[in-house]
Amino acid sequence: MNSRRGLATSLLFVCKSCGYSSSSMTSYVSQNGYDINTRLVYGMRCIGKGKCAARTLCVVRNLPSPPAKFERLNSSLCRALSSACSKSMLKAIEGAVSRNDNSRDITVARDGTWQKRGHTSINGVITATSLDTGKIIDFECLCKYCFTCKNKSNDCKDCQKG
Repeated sequence: MNSRRGLATSLLFVCKSCGYSSSSMTSYVSQNGYDINTRLVYGMRCIGKGKCAARTLCVVRNLPSPPAKFERLNSSLCRALSSACSKSMLKAIEGAVSRNDNSRDITVARDGTWQKRGHTSINGVITATSLDTGKIIDFECLCKYCFTCKNKSNDCKDCQKG
């Protein structure tokens, strides 16, 4: 083993007979770093967990520590997913409009849910789905807690409370 970058490891192979050596990484390099580290962050994000859970997973599985740049990878993934989401919803709107004789007056069904039952949930989401195509054309995440103004007075200009 030569060096380590999160879960990606550089392996060095040396022939005992002739001394020839060759090194190889255990992961491909992608735009934002090593592919295995990005996939770990994405996997944790998909199950609603973060860096602490990734650290626990790595300890239990006897793997190297998760990448030190976990938050940066998470932010990068969030931007990419948001962009893909916006493009997908735009295509869904265009499809619904074309199915409706190019009229933007389309029929939608709206639905909402909270993360937990009862009145204790802090997070929720509302979706608008085209009845013609069954595809989501818009959504809004709601939160009863604003991370921006949590330590400020009540005059937060960009309050994220839903």
